[in-house]
Amino acid sequence: MYRKPRRRGSDKSLLAEDYEYVEGFGSLVRRARESLGLSQEELASLIKEKATVIRKIEQGELHPPIDLAKRIEKVLKIRIVQASVEENPPVKVPRGQPGEATYTLEDLLKRSKALGESKNKGEEV
Repeated sequence: MYRKPRRRGSDKSLLAEDYEYVEGFGSLVRRARESLGLSQEELASLIKEKATVIRKIEQGELHPPIDLAKRIEKVLKIRIVQASVEENPPVKVPRGQPGEATYTLEDLLKRSKALGESKNKGEEV
């Protein structure tokens, strides 16, 4: 699926990052428009856009902004955007259990530096 780049609009309820386009949305728009017997010009007039925008959407050359996609969905009674689902949810790293040794990045860097210095002197840490 195509995922729209993150962009914040003026309407905070319709953030582009919250939605993604369904696969093949351009041909879906074309089929729905034709099944209603509408020309590209008629659809454009209904959603207050230019016919060239409709043509580009149908050919997959343009991914409409969310507000325009919602207007198209309303007129054609179809879904071309859907709520985003995170493919790789963040992984929670468990903290060490009581009594277990845990290390911070600083601890590891100090240890690495100490190991490097000891190798130069021929010592072991």
